[in-house]
Amino acid sequence: MLQVGDSPKIATIILAAGESKRMKDIKQLLPWKNSTLLENAIEQSKLSLSEDVFVILGAHKKTIINVIDTTGITIIDNPHWSLGMSTSIKAAFRYFLNNKLEYDAILIMLVDQPLLTFKHYNNLINKYINSRNIITSSYEKGFGVPAIFDKAYFDRLVNLQNDQGAKKVIMNHLSDMIIVDSKNKTTDLDTRTEYLKYYNQYGKL
Repeated sequence: MLQVGDSPKIATIILAAGESKRMKDIKQLLPWKNSTLLENAIEQSKLSLSEDVFVILGAHKKTIINVIDTTGITIIDNPHWSLGMSTSIKAAFRYFLNNKLEYDAILIMLVDQPLLTFKHYNNLINKYINSRNIITSSYEKGFGVPAIFDKAYFDRLVNLQNDQGAKKVIMNHLSDMIIVDSKNKTTDLDTRTEYLKYYNQYGKL
């Protein structure tokens, strides 16, 4: 059994399978600094203390793979992406099972929170190492992903349905949760207006 003080094996799962209808573009490939939103998320994940990085793709998969640099990451296909976010989380665990991969915890993050950097992910990881709790990120009103889940919660994540996300598991285990200050950087870029606002302010070279 993993003891406090040991170095846990943590995988990062980047949820990037959605169609992003409200964006009216392929959100994953929108410009951000010298790359794209997805490549920015990948780069920050690779810089973190996480051992392995997995990207879940679904809608626009072929187009995305032809554009991004996949060096040092694993792409997981989610053919059921249209059925909701839970299918991406399940796709990750199905891949782990089929490839006999075992992790002490997973860090679940989104493709459209580009203000977050590896420093925040490391804050989450370090807090997890010292507690083994569910570690979440602060929002202006509440909390959510990026979040780390110990393997004790893996079965709850696998049992999510349709568009239920990881926050469903968090809400069912509030007494096990620790919130890490994200310094107001957890903004999701869900619309073209939001994207342009933050791109013009933070995303240009």
